[in-house]
Amino acid sequence: MPYVDEYYYYEDFNGEPVDRADFPYLLERASEIVEEMCMYRIQSERMETYGSFIQERIRNAVCAQIEYLDANGGSDLDNGNNLQSASLGKFSYTSGSAGGTSGQSIYSPRALRILAPTGLLYRGGGCY
Repeated sequence: MPYVDEYYYYEDFNGEPVDRADFPYLLERASEIVEEMCMYRIQSERMETYGSFIQERIRNAVCAQIEYLDANGGSDLDNGNNLQSASLGKFSYTSGSAGGTSGQSIYSPRALRILAPTGLLYRGGGCY
């Protein structure tokens, strides 16, 4: 059972448009990453055991992670393939790293902020 579906993503979360064919893949990958963020303390099969506040935070974190993956190259971000440069119309982006990796996190900063008040990110020494 997935954490969210397309209806939740678009209607409740108001997510950015994602290619319909890519959505199932992005959902699966985002769910895996959110579970990893939470050190595997969450499982979609046990969603009903969490309080409503935690459930909503988990769902929204998965949605934020979907947006982040889609905006940053999908699987290329998770596979460690870093974008060096891109152009679109008048906009141009070039990576600041010279010959190395940019060190971009696979974790959505927004997803981390959404999960912060749940305690699911606590590693015993500080906040995520």
